[in-house]
Amino acid sequence: MSESVNSRRRLSKRNLLTFSIGTIGRDAACAGLFMGNILNYVYFTKRLDATQFAVLTVIMAVARIFDAFNDPIMGNIIDATKSRFGKFKPWIAIGMVSSAVVVYFSFANNLQGWAYVTFFSLMYFAFSITFTMNDIAYWGMLPALARNSADRDKLTSLTVFFAGIGAGVCGILLPILTTGDLAIGGSAVSAYRVTAVLFVAIFIVLQSVTLIGVKEDRSQAAPTERVSLKGIIKTYKQNDQLRWISLAFFCTQFIPTAALTMYIYFQFGYNGTLLTLFYTFSSLGTIVVNLSYPKLSKRFSRQGLVKLSWICMMIGGAGLLAMGILFPNQTVSFTIPFFNATITLKYFLMALLYFFVGFAQTATYMSHMVCIANTTEYNDYKFGKRSEGMIFATRPFVTKLGNALNTLIVMLFYIIIGVNSETNRIADLEQQANIGTITAEQKLSSIGELINGIAPFKIYALLALVVFCTVGTYTIAYFIFKKKYFIDEAYFEKMSAELEERNQSAAQTDSIE
Repeated sequence: MSESVNSRRRLSKRNLLTFSIGTIGRDAACAGLFMGNILNYVYFTKRLDATQFAVLTVIMAVARIFDAFNDPIMGNIIDATKSRFGKFKPWIAIGMVSSAVVVYFSFANNLQGWAYVTFFSLMYFAFSITFTMNDIAYWGMLPALARNSADRDKLTSLTVFFAGIGAGVCGILLPILTTGDLAIGGSAVSAYRVTAVLFVAIFIVLQSVTLIGVKEDRSQAAPTERVSLKGIIKTYKQNDQLRWISLAFFCTQFIPTAALTMYIYFQFGYNGTLLTLFYTFSSLGTIVVNLSYPKLSKRFSRQGLVKLSWICMMIGGAGLLAMGILFPNQTVSFTIPFFNATITLKYFLMALLYFFVGFAQTATYMSHMVCIANTTEYNDYKFGKRSEGMIFATRPFVTKLGNALNTLIVMLFYIIIGVNSETNRIADLEQQANIGTITAEQKLSSIGELINGIAPFKIYALLALVVFCTVGTYTIAYFIFKKKYFIDEAYFEKMSAELEERNQSAAQTDSIE
């Protein structure tokens, strides 16, 4: 192959930066705020009776299942798109604007009861459609920009790193700004509205950098496929490696973060600073993986890195359960004056253990993302078609399907152990503080008394749900990956070399004709 062709195939610094930076605001607004905190917003600002809460549970599960099955169809629509801007950018832009509108109004309403349940249904289904446009198009562009293993690892690593920054910033700021002494406006109701404006603005600005800055080399693009249900089913049926890595990835989606959030508030106090500091240790694990990923990928094979991740998850999960049940809560403590938060030794040790969970999550996620991307070459190698959009629909497909089941499990668990009785009383106090019936100080004092009266079995049950779901599903994912996925580094290089030879032969044949 000529030098000019090789240079076109390499990942440019411009594309590396402008593509990856576009996910910071996207993950802050959509992954961090909407998907990560819509339940917290509901629990702590809306009063719903048992029937309304049950209906909301069904709506969320159905919407996410619909969203999951919509993903492969959207991937094929993207594959078949032809425009002067390529096949990815139009859908990134449309999804960006429409998702921003949905996210804002989802956190900027004063509805209660059945009126809110109806509004929530419309917004949740709308988000399923709008974010799918953006998400599949964005990740579908990745293999088109990075066509060799080294570039793909680099682009995936930086993109996941920036995604972690976006979700991490949201995870750090949102609890502090919505819960506790520093809540904007003195209540969660006003605080969520203001933070929604902030994160939506960042989303639009930074994703515009991707739309304007990325220069896609469409001369290397594979022919697009017509959208058809038959084609979708055929790709999944014939690509065995896509099926297995999708199943392993699916099993890693069962970390019930909402239940962990509730556990922290019920066990240690209704203070956003406590939640932020706890998740900061997980974010440190994410940062360690992202900063050291090039070295880790050289030190360990992809199979070895997945094994290391599984071991870290076992350490973190088992440690959290043992510490939460066996270690006394009232031990050595110190206070953070500015935030008016008391940190106990038990809290600190559990937060430290959560570092291992964050490390395992990120390392596994990055490894699986590269593995899913590599099935694009595998599909081309075996069947002569890359099917980029459809294959990259796998990640959001299994994520949303897993989240649907995860959400259903958590919310049904809440109903069974009676968490709603506490959250409804907290929501009443937040609403009273929002309209000025009580002061912010009175609200926090009343919530503190409420939490002190929560039955211990509810607190232990929340922790047990978090640990057993996480450890169990990651163990299943590890053994699926170990036994069934065989596209390692050597196999990928072999495929790439043979595909290169095919392309050269095809080019020579075309030139002769």
